[in-house]
Amino acid sequence: MIGIHDAPGSFSDRWIEWCLRKEIPFQRLNCLSTDIVRQCAGLRAVLWHWTLVSLEEPLVARQIIAALEQAGIIVFPSMATCWHYDDKVGQKFLLESIGAPLIPTWVFTDPADAREWMADATWPKVFKLRGGAGSENVQLVPSRQYAEALCQRAFGAGFPASAGYLYDAPARLRNTGGWREFYAKLKRAPRSLAETLRRRRYAPKQRGYVLFQEFMPGNDFDTRVTIIGNRAFGALRRNRPNDFRASGSGDCLFDPEQVDRRCVPIAFEVARKLRTQSLACDFLFDAGRNPRICEISYCSVASPVYDCQGYWDQEFGWHAGHFWPQDVILEDLLAAVANPAEPIAAAPQTVNSIS
Repeated sequence: MIGIHDAPGSFSDRWIEWCLRKEIPFQRLNCLSTDIVRQCAGLRAVLWHWTLVSLEEPLVARQIIAALEQAGIIVFPSMATCWHYDDKVGQKFLLESIGAPLIPTWVFTDPADAREWMADATWPKVFKLRGGAGSENVQLVPSRQYAEALCQRAFGAGFPASAGYLYDAPARLRNTGGWREFYAKLKRAPRSLAETLRRRRYAPKQRGYVLFQEFMPGNDFDTRVTIIGNRAFGALRRNRPNDFRASGSGDCLFDPEQVDRRCVPIAFEVARKLRTQSLACDFLFDAGRNPRICEISYCSVASPVYDCQGYWDQEFGWHAGHFWPQDVILEDLLAAVANPAEPIAAAPQTVNSIS
């Protein structure tokens, strides 16, 4: 028996359909419920594709996953897979710890240390907040003076954790596929605005640190390699018009011949060292045209993975076709359940102290 966090519109739709079609026993879960540990008693595995779409999930997902793993339950995503999700500060130290080819990145929690570094730094650099998707909270810093202004704000009033409603409006309009989709987005606008205001109201201000990353000029696109188990899906993401950022542009190229093959074994090795079930690595190229990792994420939107023309395995064999990430994640989880390394979690018992 496996458990699936049932969130309509998420990966759970396809997981539930798969289990129903193949008669795999499963239980629908609400992983945001206060009794989620009790709900999972007796389960061998749990699937919960938690993301930034929900305001609530990032608040508790890591803690709940850690608790379920403590109970001996196999979870997707595991803590090793997801603890660094949407945390660029954590990613910097994590990738450095395994010797990954990370773009040079600096994090300071002391404004004096930050300003001392700025005095000798070359510009431009890229400034990032620790969270944010689709190039949100990322900006180019052209000069020391601009960096010092960002530093003053970071150690003062701080930055909103979430951008305003009109952020990225041009990209969203470019990615609208015709009048019907435009009308649908227009109908959703009031609800989207309310969600944006709610997110900005409840998400804490980002302050007390600064993060700078070396700017990689001459990159008109980034390369995303998504590792799921023994599979590497690769695609290019072109930059936004007149911008250095590719994430969120919606302008993807899925020709495997265009993917720099050097990125694939690097992504496999990073995933192996981090013991992740899935990992998306975003690559840029330095002045010597060597691939360098910009960011990582445990999850991504399903359709760009499906739109890839196939995947490479760890021996660099090519497997042509289109594969939904939900399907291969579930296949890997069922394989892990079939080869258990730990006993199934029993129902939690009250621990009584003995005097």
